[in-house]
Amino acid sequence: MSMKRLVAGLALLLSACGGTTVSLKVDDATYRAPLTDGGVGVAYFSITSSTADRITGVSSPKAERIEMHNTITKDGLASMERADFVELPAGQTVTFAARGLHLMVFSPQPVAPGATFPIQIKLESGRNETISFSQALVPGGR
Repeated sequence: MSMKRLVAGLALLLSACGGTTVSLKVDDATYRAPLTDGGVGVAYFSITSSTADRITGVSSPKAERIEMHNTITKDGLASMERADFVELPAGQTVTFAARGLHLMVFSPQPVAPGATFPIQIKLESGRNETISFSQALVPGGR
């Protein structure tokens, strides 16, 4: 079974107030390492929460820091804007992808071929989830 399939099938079940079950589903968690040492990597994924929540932070023990960014196009020019939080509407999938929301991974440590890259997502509800991002291969084997 591929790591992408394993991550796609992952549903994290947690207890919430009132005894209801809260689930967080993550699909297509992919990490792209920087082309040069000390550069900036990028991570993409889709996330669905069964209850309304908000991503308030991201981090990794394998990177100096990680920031959420959004690509904004105005007057035909694209630029990136840092996002301090990202809303997770109940039951709706939020996608982090190229030319939209994405994670910028600053000064990541090298990851062995086939290994995953861990990124922790901090939610306003108090939940913290660590997601194993599979590595995307780019020309040159990186």
